[in-house]
Amino acid sequence: MATVKHLLPQVPQYFKANLHTHCTISDGKLTKEEVKAAYKDLGYQILCLTDHNTIIDHSDMNDPDFLMLTGVEININSQEWNRYTSKTYHIILLAKEPDNLWCPARFSRWFPVDPEIDNKICYGDLTPKYDIDSINELIATANEKGFLVMYNHPTWSGQVYPDYAPLKGLWGMELRNTECCMLGYDENNFRVYKDLLKAGNRVFPLGTDDMHYPRSLGKSWIMLGASALNYKSVITALENGDFYMSCGPEITGLYVEDNALKVTCSDAQRVNLEAYGRFSKVVLAQDEPLREAAFPLENFIAHSDGDPNAFLYITVTAQDGSYATTCPYYLKDLLV
Repeated sequence: MATVKHLLPQVPQYFKANLHTHCTISDGKLTKEEVKAAYKDLGYQILCLTDHNTIIDHSDMNDPDFLMLTGVEININSQEWNRYTSKTYHIILLAKEPDNLWCPARFSRWFPVDPEIDNKICYGDLTPKYDIDSINELIATANEKGFLVMYNHPTWSGQVYPDYAPLKGLWGMELRNTECCMLGYDENNFRVYKDLLKAGNRVFPLGTDDMHYPRSLGKSWIMLGASALNYKSVITALENGDFYMSCGPEITGLYVEDNALKVTCSDAQRVNLEAYGRFSKVVLAQDEPLREAAFPLENFIAHSDGDPNAFLYITVTAQDGSYATTCPYYLKDLLV
């Protein structure tokens, strides 16, 4: 009998999560209660409210079947803010413990904040600037303080390769950001994802809504294979990359068997294997939609020439153009 190595966790249930959204605490249009109810109605079980420069423990909103994570979105601009010409880093800090209310600095806000909320935040003494060394110091400090660090919407932020390629210490990046896509930006950031991987980062792809307006609800997400719906289990799964992102298709299986990487999925038009360098493979639907695909690994292993940074990931694309993308996997992950 062939040995099977599963790359996605074998757990009884996958949880649907949105890790970037806003409410009326900052510049969102719905209250926190309305946001939670809307996502719960859409079948989500995990939500992180990431209001700008304002970190809050929302554990009081937890249900047995719904978990609130603690996070904050911070922004560092290249100049006095001009919507059309400024560059900016928008970075989410996702707390590994729900009551970790550290924030790197007292950033300026453009909206009123309840003093009772503000007084609970533990502000650091960093002075972040729009400078790669300063941003990397912020990321390193956030990691030390117990956060997962996410890089957001580089297209809307006006950023190009020199702005993001030297970033170090990121846990994740937005492969797709719904709100920015609905504003007309091409925020499907496959090139940025691959560039960061090629620079030696183990960074995970995320689908988020960045919901400010109800129109953006429930259109990009991650499916998380956690052992249980509690804070510790969810954070462990996020740290390990036990998830995939999607804006439509499901990936129901991802495993190595008979020296091939095998994928099972919902109806798809194509399944791509993308790897470092120029290595890529694709399986296309013929008369019927694809529900599975297999990629022999001999050529990838030979192409990698033993490089431990050699990675691959899978993208499943549906007939309507929506897609699901896995976290990166490396040689050591693929060897049975």
